[in-house]
Amino acid sequence: MLRLRRHPVALYVLVTYAVTWGAWVSLAATGRVVTVGLEPVYLLGLLGPLIGAIVASAIGGGATGLKSLFARMVRVRAGARSWTIALGVPLGVAMVIYAGGLLAGTFGIGHVKGNFGAFNGFPATTPVALWLMLVLVNGFGEESGWRGFLLPALQRRWSPLASSLVVGVLWATWHLPAFFVTETYRQMPTAMIPMFFVGLMSGSVFLAWLYNRGRSSILLVAVWHGTFNLLTGSLGARGVLAAVESTVVIISAAAILVQEVRAVRRGHAGAPSHHTMAPRLADHAGARG
Repeated sequence: MLRLRRHPVALYVLVTYAVTWGAWVSLAATGRVVTVGLEPVYLLGLLGPLIGAIVASAIGGGATGLKSLFARMVRVRAGARSWTIALGVPLGVAMVIYAGGLLAGTFGIGHVKGNFGAFNGFPATTPVALWLMLVLVNGFGEESGWRGFLLPALQRRWSPLASSLVVGVLWATWHLPAFFVTETYRQMPTAMIPMFFVGLMSGSVFLAWLYNRGRSSILLVAVWHGTFNLLTGSLGARGVLAAVESTVVIISAAAILVQEVRAVRRGHAGAPSHHTMAPRLADHAGARG
């Protein structure tokens, strides 16, 4: 137990991968393909990062670690600008694409179609109900671990940018079994797989920036995650909307990366520098070491 307490990051990764890969590999072994409809074993896999964060926080930080984790999961006070970014940007993009589709339809060019209440692994329902489920399962299930535990733990040793890239690699690798069990992943063209991982790495940089500027609110990034998944992964979002939403994240991450590189260069030159990814609220949540 003492050895595990000294290596909370390794413990988190071990538990997270064990839960997720255990669930998804078991589905792959039976030849089951996850499509629209309730798939409990698949959803259990999505909760791997949350379970990993709880276990690592409990062993590494005890009651204090758990209290901090749960407090950040319900932290609403993340700043108005951060909430505007988390909800306004993805919804704004969707509204523009939707309006463009309606306009094109009036000229017979195309039309808006699709079901925003259908998502692989989840029961078909209304868009609002699906959004709530995505925030709870995909949002809190993933963000409590990747941003809520692992990112702050790594940031005690490395810069936010470096930490976000490490998280991105682990996050991307964590998705690998999904390519064998989830319909959308299985149908992804081989040429698109590198872009998928570029998108994940970009998402890791963007979410680290949002989490740090949002006063370490797991709720903030969980809501963004659920909203983004609804607008990129539901049946109604597949195609142009998903591509545009993903492109916005990639461009945002590139802009953040440029600002961070410039700040590092100014710092090396002895000039005042502002790191846009620097945490706005000291986070004492993750385990130390």
